[in-house]
Parts: sequence; C-alpha cells; structure tokens
Amino acid sequence: MARAATPRTNSQAELAQIRAQVSDAGVQLSDILSRAKKDGTALAEAELTELQKRVETLMADLKVQGREALDRVEETVKEHPTGSLLAAFAAGAVISLLLRR
Repeated sequence: MARAATPRTNSQAELAQIRAQVSDAGVQLSDILSRAKKDGTALAEAELTELQKRVETLMADLKVQGREALDRVEETVKEHPTGSLLAAFAAGAVISLLLRR
C-alpha cells in the first residue's frame, strides 16, 4: 500500500513552491527596475540635451542683445559726451551714498 504524504512533507513542498514564486517575482521585479532605469536614463539624457540646446540658444540671443545694447550706449556716449559723463557721475554718487548706509 502506498504511503500517504504526511502534513510535514506537504508543508515543505508548499514552502518550496512559495520560495520559487518569491524568487521568480524578485527576478521579474529586478528586470522591471532595470528597464525602468534604462528608460529613465534615456529620457533624462534626452531632456538634458534639449535643455542644453535651449540654454545655448538663449545665451546666443543674450549675447546678441547685449552687443546691441552696448552699441547703443557707445553711440549715445559719442553723441552726448558731456551728458553721459554727468549721468555717470550722478549714478556713482547715488551708489556711493547707498553703500555708505
């Protein structure tokens, strides 16, 4: 007559099955996290590249605008040297007074 499985043997088999399932779930989670990390890194790199391009464009625009403003100031100084000198002196005096306080 065949011997029936004991409760202990059934428990061990169930425990082994649960361990295998937990191990499989761990492997699947690890794979998901690896893919998410790769996708996240690629997305972050793409966003960073796009941001870098926008910053470079902005800096180029600011450089052009700064050059234009400097040219306008130089032209104004050339056209009105005395007024420009007085304005610079007044601005320096005001800044000096503000810094003393």
